[in-house]
Amino acid sequence: MGFVEPTKFTWLTDPDGSRRKQPMRATPWRARYRDEQGRARSRTMRTKTEAQQYLERIGADIQRGDYIDPAERRRHFRDWSDIWWDTTVKLRQSTRRGYWQLLEGHVLPYFGHQAMGGIDYLEVERFIAAKLREGLSPKKVRDAVSIVSLVMRCAVRANARKDNPAAGHAIRVTRRKVRPGDVPDMAEMERLVAHVRDPYKPAVWLLVYTGIRPAELCGLRVRSINFPRRMVSVSETLMPVNRFEESVYGLVEGPTKTEAGDRDIPIPQWLCDDIAAMLAARANASGAPSSLDEHLFLRPTGIPLNRDKFRQDVIRPALRAAGLPERLRTYDLRHSHASLLIDQGANVLAAAQRMGHSDPAVTLRVYGHLFGGAQEELTERLDNLRNSELAKASGGAVIPINRGRQVQP
Repeated sequence: MGFVEPTKFTWLTDPDGSRRKQPMRATPWRARYRDEQGRARSRTMRTKTEAQQYLERIGADIQRGDYIDPAERRRHFRDWSDIWWDTTVKLRQSTRRGYWQLLEGHVLPYFGHQAMGGIDYLEVERFIAAKLREGLSPKKVRDAVSIVSLVMRCAVRANARKDNPAAGHAIRVTRRKVRPGDVPDMAEMERLVAHVRDPYKPAVWLLVYTGIRPAELCGLRVRSINFPRRMVSVSETLMPVNRFEESVYGLVEGPTKTEAGDRDIPIPQWLCDDIAAMLAARANASGAPSSLDEHLFLRPTGIPLNRDKFRQDVIRPALRAAGLPERLRTYDLRHSHASLLIDQGANVLAAAQRMGHSDPAVTLRVYGHLFGGAQEELTERLDNLRNSELAKASGGAVIPINRGRQVQP
């Protein structure tokens, strides 16, 4: 496997004339070995015993396939974060920007200078506690730990670590539950749309009737509306992404959030007519019909609709004019859609498909408490079924059953 030798020694001459090495007092000892790739390695220890024990541990690690290059363990976290960041080019720009903010703002200032081999589970717990004391929200802290975990996982797969100390941390995040009174009902929707300026009324009704995300609304193109079938096809998003790293601010096209996000949703005939009228008015104003690849909704300048500008310039003024709370977000129209679906008796699977959720469990987690009325209706149906069976058994009359103890007169 290897051998140990003193780093400092003197030559002694024996009576027979032969020469041998004599370690000097208090001399460090060097353990020499070859790694899995046959490269010569060494490490200096205080004593010969320590060097021999180290050599035995290294030999066992190599035999088990658990050997890690000590140089890799000494590399700083920042170096590995650079390696991991290069692998994120395949992600959506909006996702990368979120990662960049957490990495530069919170993760690297804490872990950047630390050696990868020195970061353990407790150190990550200290990071969590420090960020919570700073006032960072639990969700942001959880997301920051996820970044640490992604960098660590990259190092594990590159055989620079054998474990991921950022995995398995419990950070409680309180999720906002959507209550029926928290989002506009259909009557309030009517008031809202009445104050939306043209030509954006069809855009708001699409949000209400389909539950699509604001970024999906901005990503719609003229070809997305199938007028004969009265159907809208959702397959793209258009999101504003602020400047980060070397990327400048701009609208970024991308796929829907999940594979289930690609979906066809029926819309009423009157909404198809309103959209057709909007496109006809645009063609009259420009002197040319819209191409199928043109975005369905445009800003007054002719560029595609911006999710954030839509909220600022269209939704908020309409909320103010309608006397509705200005804190309502464009995304809350999606929550309203889900609430209306459940009120109309939609089951979980149908709601999940319409909302573009990858798993009905997501629908239950977000909107499960709204199905309370459906549970009451199911109980009533079961009770009606029982009464019907009792009526059949008694020849048409319902016989009351006294479930309490009989009292003798």
